[in-house]
Amino acid sequence: MALTSSAEARQLNMLALTEGLLLGGTATLLLAKWMRGQLAFYIHPRYTALIVVAAAVLLLMAAVRLRATFVERSTGGPGWVYLLLATPLLLGTLVPARPLGADTLAGRGVELNSVASSGRAAQLARDTTSWNLLDWGTALSIRGDELLGEPADVVGFVFHDEALGADAFYVVRYVVTCCAADGAGVGLPVVWADGASLPENGWVRVRGAIDRASLDGVEQPVLRASAVEPIPQPESPYLYP
Repeated sequence: MALTSSAEARQLNMLALTEGLLLGGTATLLLAKWMRGQLAFYIHPRYTALIVVAAAVLLLMAAVRLRATFVERSTGGPGWVYLLLATPLLLGTLVPARPLGADTLAGRGVELNSVASSGRAAQLARDTTSWNLLDWGTALSIRGDELLGEPADVVGFVFHDEALGADAFYVVRYVVTCCAADGAGVGLPVVWADGASLPENGWVRVRGAIDRASLDGVEQPVLRASAVEPIPQPESPYLYP
């Protein structure tokens, strides 16, 4: 009888152990991405605090379930549902964190004024060199030809579209309202003689002036570049409306 009781005491509750590891692993993953500054690749910064609090709660829940591993008798092993729950954790651990880029853009497309708003236009500074790509998309959708000749100084990643030709490319950034799933690409076509030499997804600073040109048979606003400078990816790669 004593031997039986001792064996039962040593028997792990595999269900509780699995749940504890899943909860603790998810919390650790979220906290690691927060500490590395990678949460901004997935969500709007306004939600960062909520994610950190959620990770802390998950850690507490994990501690409770791991304690049950040794104090509760086993009620059976984990089933296939737990394997499904582990899949996001495995993907988050094994797939390198990176922001949305040209590969995603190829499926979503670039819309110059997809997130434009008259309210934002009223808040724009007079100095057009301080405008980002979202500002330009908003202003061009409302003021159009009034901005011809105005100087521009923008940062974004390179997206090559064969329809633009060898001497043009898009400079693009994603606008995120809530999370990466709702990200929309905003950008300007850039006319520059060495455009074809720029690597896809490479980040650049483009300086020049707004002009009009026919690209793929369509007359549209373009940024005629005077200088294109490769730069490191910004710490915050997205823009927020």
